[in-house]
Amino acid sequence: MLPAPGNRTEITAGSALDSVLPRDSLPPGYPTEWEADVLLTDGGVAHLRPIRPDDASMLVEFYDRVSPESKYLRFFAPYPKLSQRDVKRFTEVDYVDRVAFILTVGTQMIAVGRYDRAYRDDAEVAFLVEDAHQGRGIAQLLLEHLAEAARERGIVRFYAELLPQNARMASVFADAGYKVSKGFDDGVLHVEFPILPTDTSVGVMERREHRAESASMRRLLTAERLVVLGPGARVQGLISSLIEGGFRGDITAVSTDDVQVVGVRTAASVATVPGRIDLAVVSVPTRVLGGVVIDAAHKGAHAMVVLTGTDSPIDAARTVVNLARAYGIRALGPDALGVINTDPHCSLNATPGPMPRTGGVGLYCQSAAVGIGLLNYANRHDIGMSSVISSGEYADITANDVMQYWEDDEATRVCLLALDSIGNPRKFSRIARRLANRKPVVVLDPGRTHRAAHYGVRGGLGHAPDEAVDSLFRQAGVMVVHRRGAMFDIAKIASRQPLPRGPRVRLITNSPTLAVQMSHTIAGVGLLLDGEAVLLDPAADPQQFRAAAQAAMDDDRCGSVLVAAVYAYTGGTEQTQAALSGVAAGASKPVIAVLLDFETPEHAGHGPDLMGSLPTFDATVDAVHALAALTAYAHWRDRDAGAVPLLEVDQAAARKLVNSWLGAEPDGRTLEPDETAELLRTYGVKVVPSVAVATLEEATAAAQRLGWNVVLKATSLAVRGRPDQASVYRNIDDEDEMAEAWADLGRLVEQLGVSRQPGGGADAAAASAAPVVQAMAPPGVALALTSREDAAFGPIVSVGLDGIATELLGDVAYRVPPLLTADAAGMVRDLKAAPALFGRHGSRGIDVSAVEDMLHRMAQLADDLPQLASVSLRPCIASVNGIAVLGGTVTIAPTSAQRDPLARGL
Repeated sequence: MLPAPGNRTEITAGSALDSVLPRDSLPPGYPTEWEADVLLTDGGVAHLRPIRPDDASMLVEFYDRVSPESKYLRFFAPYPKLSQRDVKRFTEVDYVDRVAFILTVGTQMIAVGRYDRAYRDDAEVAFLVEDAHQGRGIAQLLLEHLAEAARERGIVRFYAELLPQNARMASVFADAGYKVSKGFDDGVLHVEFPILPTDTSVGVMERREHRAESASMRRLLTAERLVVLGPGARVQGLISSLIEGGFRGDITAVSTDDVQVVGVRTAASVATVPGRIDLAVVSVPTRVLGGVVIDAAHKGAHAMVVLTGTDSPIDAARTVVNLARAYGIRALGPDALGVINTDPHCSLNATPGPMPRTGGVGLYCQSAAVGIGLLNYANRHDIGMSSVISSGEYADITANDVMQYWEDDEATRVCLLALDSIGNPRKFSRIARRLANRKPVVVLDPGRTHRAAHYGVRGGLGHAPDEAVDSLFRQAGVMVVHRRGAMFDIAKIASRQPLPRGPRVRLITNSPTLAVQMSHTIAGVGLLLDGEAVLLDPAADPQQFRAAAQAAMDDDRCGSVLVAAVYAYTGGTEQTQAALSGVAAGASKPVIAVLLDFETPEHAGHGPDLMGSLPTFDATVDAVHALAALTAYAHWRDRDAGAVPLLEVDQAAARKLVNSWLGAEPDGRTLEPDETAELLRTYGVKVVPSVAVATLEEATAAAQRLGWNVVLKATSLAVRGRPDQASVYRNIDDEDEMAEAWADLGRLVEQLGVSRQPGGGADAAAASAAPVVQAMAPPGVALALTSREDAAFGPIVSVGLDGIATELLGDVAYRVPPLLTADAAGMVRDLKAAPALFGRHGSRGIDVSAVEDMLHRMAQLADDLPQLASVSLRPCIASVNGIAVLGGTVTIAPTSAQRDPLARGL
């Protein structure tokens, strides 16, 4: 039993959670992996797990609270009490043919759902939800998790019998996204549906997930009744932040030492606070947080913010989060800076810092230290914020929750994220892409974040390099920056102005020197200068700047307007700023000002928004780089992204092959060349035949079988890949040419000093290069196409020129499946060596569409089969008439066949 309210029981790593989720004496076959913390539609938290025999008393208490009407709808008859036989039958299940999940908050059960296998692959499903908790999406959650468990146990179809008046439960099945069949018999409604996941059912789940997580954050950020607990001096400072920020709700202070708190109501403990509370802001040692969680839960708190650092082991901090979830509380921290909501109707500043100005920028970070730096920067540069959330490293609330909230929050126009870690990278990418389709999203240095392994990873899969992660974020429409200032520069523009309407920039300035410098900078970041710079007189007055900016605004040829005003002697730029603000206020394209003078504006770093809609900079480079980022983002959002092509592939055959190989060698291995070719053929990829040879006689015999016009080439890494291609001998048509090529290969090996067995002459020298004989491919450009299963993001597909450009210079383009047509096209064009593919010096370009088709096939193969740890197609010779795959290597590993859970959970 958990401690009673007011108990200050210490929480130690590895022990506190046992009182909530006992791990000893579990029944045989109990699937701990099915346990999950879940969000309800109103943002509340509950714990979902399989039922156990020791839940008997909790089940009886739950059933006693259920209304007679709900019992009648469940059992089709009055059923006031559960008999001992009923309790035994309901709580003792085998977790295979009979499965039941319960939902708990604290020590109370609030719902139960179950399935019972009726036939080999059919099962009957039923639910019972406590009346006080109906309408919170509980039945839908139970259905998702029951379906997930049933699929694991080989069940493919659910059915249920309902009374016609049970409209609520009928809608649960109808709204689940499955194809439901209905029928009446003897006054009973029969419902059945397949539970295999479909695009519709997954989409339904994701929409419910979005609504629940958004609602959970909204409850936190609009809290009206607060308790602030900790040492008196610290509590006094936090209350000052709340009051000075304009908080209009109810505040109660709880001092944990002898220092008195003034200005608000006080209480001896959270348990003695009168009435209910919404939010607990806590600054006490981690080891005593367990009692605070329980007290706050008994007072009805939705959330708590733990501002203190971790004075206990990491496991203890995580235990506090798990305990909060068990009691239905969302938790930020330990080591959180807190939360801010600048909405005037709320004005919540639950941080020790100053309240920022109201604006359109949402900011999320994790550690308090990072949050202090970011909040200070925003305040010093007068950047208006809509919300600030610092969650702490071990928090329950993550960037995923915050992005779900921002998507619905009309006050947030641009979203900034500074991440120390990403707990669920694949979910993060999915939500970020959807958010970026509506609002600008900027992430600070994502390549350096710690990335947790995705669901289903087994074994030691590695992580992608930083540059690959940056590319994956950009694929999702996220702007990636590597400086704090660059993040806020983009926010300054995006929160005040519309997006650019194209890459052409109208430059207006009164400085010839700046005109030259800024023109070079504009070209250097990939933007286009709209004609010549508009050069005004050095003493141009504000109205001249305004007229030039308005003319640019009226000209549809330019996509954005950049004004640089310099006043060294004539009294500052404030009047010019005011004149340009009038243009910016009604702008249909962004107007940006770089204002250079020796005046110090009185409003710098504080006070009301005196700049209005005009973003201003004091460095030309910062302004141009921020504008370039937003222009690229606007292009991404407006482009025709295409679709995932429909390819003729045989996924079932490919999966059967991989399962058979892993069945024989469960630890995985690198496939043999013939196995690789067989697997690739299932996805329409044909490898040009090759034969490994060890002697000249074998090489000659192989060439004869292939019909001559062959290639002899080295495959040893010590010999192959030379830029002069000296290890490749082409167009060999007879025995004499083969003998000459073989001898030349032996001499090359000797010159390179490649180690080999002593003796053996030319045969031994050439054989040490691991040569193969292969049919000739048309001339073209050698490419390397690869896919690697990343522990965080799943498959990452890449393309580059085979050889030095890829291996040493890092000229590689990355994407993640599913690959849209625009993604594949972008990969080819993102390469610095792309001109080699589109024709140079009068030569014809290669068949780029064939390269894109090969990328789609590789991406779909890797996406469909997580067990493919790596796939490498190299070299691939792209010619004017297609692409020839000359080599392939595939490594398989015992990873789960499913990367993402098909049921919601925190």
